[in-house]
Amino acid sequence: MIAVAALVVEVLIVVGIPLLVERASTSLIHRAAPVDLYKVPIASAPPKLLGLVLGLILVYDRYGGPGFATPQFFVRGGPWDLSLGQFLAQRANPFEYGAGALYASFAHRSAGAAALMAALLLALSLVTLLTPLVIWPRPVAVRAALCNLATALVATYLTIYGVVLLFWLLYLLNFWTFALLVAILQYYRSRY
Repeated sequence: MIAVAALVVEVLIVVGIPLLVERASTSLIHRAAPVDLYKVPIASAPPKLLGLVLGLILVYDRYGGPGFATPQFFVRGGPWDLSLGQFLAQRANPFEYGAGALYASFAHRSAGAAALMAALLLALSLVTLLTPLVIWPRPVAVRAALCNLATALVATYLTIYGVVLLFWLLYLLNFWTFALLVAILQYYRSRY
């Protein structure tokens, strides 16, 4: 019973961290952003997409195919067999995924794949930073571009955290994950 309670506390901690980060960053960014930034989808959507794409690239590059192989989720001593401290210090640590990790991602890919990834990230970055300059006067546009950059960084962190949290929880909850999925599906099925 104590082990179950400890597991519940761990899950509450790891789920609470991204919620806290999202709430705090959203509050700060909304205060700094121009009033109508989030009413203009062409200006507010690209940083979220940039963060999502960058986060997925960094996580996939770091853990790749072997880290996501289904048998590896449930193996003792596998890549996801981590304590709460190890998870927060290794997998969910935003400083583990930086410019060096992105550079390493490009370095070990084929030239075509690296060029495609670089073009996608460059295009999203340019749209994220330059769209406000087209829409608003310069002082407001600079503020909007900085808010977009902050949004992209937060979205990248939350994407990384969300993906690694999913795989860590799959390991922790193992067969209970499937029972939880069945319960969720049954709940939604009964609603409609």
